Amino acid sequence: MSTNQYHLQIEVSGPLAMFARPDTGGTPTSYPAPTWSAAKGMFESIAFLSDGAAWICPTKVEICRPVNELDGRALSLFQRYTTNYGGPLREPGLRKAGIISGGSSMQFFATVLSGVCYRLYALVVGPHRRGQTNARHFLKELFERRLKQGRCYRTPCLGWSEFTCSYWGPFRCTHVTGPTGRVEENKPWKEYCSRWGLPFRNESEVDERLSLDVPSMLIGVWDEAVTAPGKPARYAPRFARSSPGEEDGGGATVKNGVLTYRVPPGWRAELTAKETSHAQ
Repeated sequence: MSTNQYHLQIEVSGPLAMFARPDTGGTPTSYPAPTWSAAKGMFESIAFLSDGAAWICPTKVEICRPVNELDGRALSLFQRYTTNYGGPLREPGLRKAGIISGGSSMQFFATVLSGVCYRLYALVVGPHRRGQTNARHFLKELFERRLKQGRCYRTPCLGWSEFTCSYWGPFRCTHVTGPTGRVEENKPWKEYCSRWGLPFRNESEVDERLSLDVPSMLIGVWDEAVTAPGKPARYAPRFARSSPGEEDGGGATVKNGVLTYRVPPGWRAELTAKETSHAQ
């Protein structure tokens, strides 16, 4: 693995999550893991560059559980959820039945995930350099500085905006595997524990007994992963579909608790492009 790429990671958890399957219609059901676009949104809730000079491309997600909980726990996390909908898609009769400013709302049913925890991985991609500016390096440092300080552009959420994270920060484990493949002490988590007076120990772990196949999984709804100001993207949903006999954990297959995102080649061209000698 290249050591001069710009790697990012974050762990998120919360009581409820919703990553809606488009095929479930008006009573949506969640995917068992975040879609690529949802993961991208979680990273960008911490930091992003509005001019698109560099952007964050999620690469994989690990489905986690609290330490020592039952294997395969994620399969039993689905639960019913009911809320009131007061948006513009209500039936005309309901809009007229209530108060003048908005009318009555209607109940909205969904099947969501409960008690979730994910470890998200990403790479910062973009042009190599523009003059003296390395936008990728800047975005990586901006993200890691904000994560350490507990700051964000908007509150990270698990799909729907009302499902805010109960925790977002460094991986909650004592050791991590670095970009070179070497296991090392998790210094960000150690600093977090020291700052808040917490014991430095493992709080979550990857659910390695969890393997499942998602026949079709939404990647994103736009034709471009990132756009410059004044150049709107075109609505063009993309899906990843599992291939029979696939063994690399890619596409829409969760293998040993890991879902590797299959990003369209045009979006990830810079992930495999040869790094310049100026990359840091």
